[in-house]
Amino acid sequence: MLDKWDLKPGHDAIAFMESMVTDPTVTKVIMVCDRTYVAKANAREGGVGTESQIISPEIYSSGSQDKFAAVMTDADEDGRPYIPTYYKGRIYFDFRSGDRFEDAYEQLLRWLVDRPQYVKPKIGSVPEAILSAAPAATATQSKARRAEQAIRESSVSAVAYVREYGDALVPELQALSPDIARGEATDEKVLAAVAAMRPYARQLVEIAGVAGRYSEDARVWEALLAQIERLARLMWRQPDIMSWHPHQFDAFKIIARDVFVSTLAVALDEERFELASTTIDRSWLIRPTEGANRPSTSDFTAFDNHVESLEHRKQRLQLNRISLHADLVHDAHATGSAPSFESVLQAEFVIFFRSVGQATQGRWYPFPLVYASDRFAPFPLFARAESEAFFARLAPVLCVPDVAEFRRRLTEIEGGDRVSRMFDHQGLPVKYLANADFLGSRR
Repeated sequence: MLDKWDLKPGHDAIAFMESMVTDPTVTKVIMVCDRTYVAKANAREGGVGTESQIISPEIYSSGSQDKFAAVMTDADEDGRPYIPTYYKGRIYFDFRSGDRFEDAYEQLLRWLVDRPQYVKPKIGSVPEAILSAAPAATATQSKARRAEQAIRESSVSAVAYVREYGDALVPELQALSPDIARGEATDEKVLAAVAAMRPYARQLVEIAGVAGRYSEDARVWEALLAQIERLARLMWRQPDIMSWHPHQFDAFKIIARDVFVSTLAVALDEERFELASTTIDRSWLIRPTEGANRPSTSDFTAFDNHVESLEHRKQRLQLNRISLHADLVHDAHATGSAPSFESVLQAEFVIFFRSVGQATQGRWYPFPLVYASDRFAPFPLFARAESEAFFARLAPVLCVPDVAEFRRRLTEIEGGDRVSRMFDHQGLPVKYLANADFLGSRR
């Protein structure tokens, strides 16, 4: 409706204007506001003034706020829009600039036909992943995210942020150490402590995943390994602890081992074999030095320590399980986790291979591989190693010069007593897991 179209000679102009309020078929009213219109509206002059007197009560009293809208076409010297006083504070359509015209026109059209650009969605249900999610490591979350962002951006401060994260992480983990008294069911307290530490372990491995994917600076990975080293020191009694229970440090043994293996797993998943080699070949300063003529550093086997409280639990509850520790690792890397349980098993296999037949300071018992004892398919890493070029890249991690030597070592391992007696004499199909017959078969 427009007066030029619908207001004829002899018609009542005031009745026409009142129809904006009284006619139920009128659902939208546009007020085109320029300097002259606003001056007359505010002064209640002429037809515009009459129109304003009709509109303003409706705007103030009506519960509906979407019938009247101002189209602003003019502004004063300070850029303030010319809008009638009774319309102040309400949203208007800005047509002052030709550059804005198309956007403003679309907004106006959407308002006219009640098709807003942004539609509020229905309230959904809380995702199951959120309801069942494990607690977050909130105490160190901010520092972890800062470290991840610095790594992604290749910031020169990335190393410093990783160290800063470690400074916050270690005290948090120390505070979660179980308070164990003699005569208690220590395994329950150890498992409760492990559950509380898990979010921090995942957080540390997430940083490793970011570093493996985005960072080309070897110092970042080294700084990350240094934080794992600090965590691993908690596996042993520190000099300032004068009284302790034999199971006091079992939770740290479980967590530190899992973090080490998971970190290697993410490096292998990203095919960052130079980082994997750095991780497994590193000299770790984690064991307390006791006595003379003993090296201060340890190799990777320092992460594999007997967790006595789990054996105690197995006997106490008469659980028919080969390894409760393997079950813990399996449950910690459920479907959708990163690294996946398969990736963890793959890393365990690589570490075990490195520990057999080599001059390591200790032994590595790959108890999670009980879950692979009946698997007769290769791990993904070794499936891809059917390519000669891929195996050549992987060889330094395995510490072998070529495929022939790797096969020879596998045959030696599979025929040894250590593998045949493994997992209650179930053994381990090492040749199948390593894809021995097909390695390097493709160019």
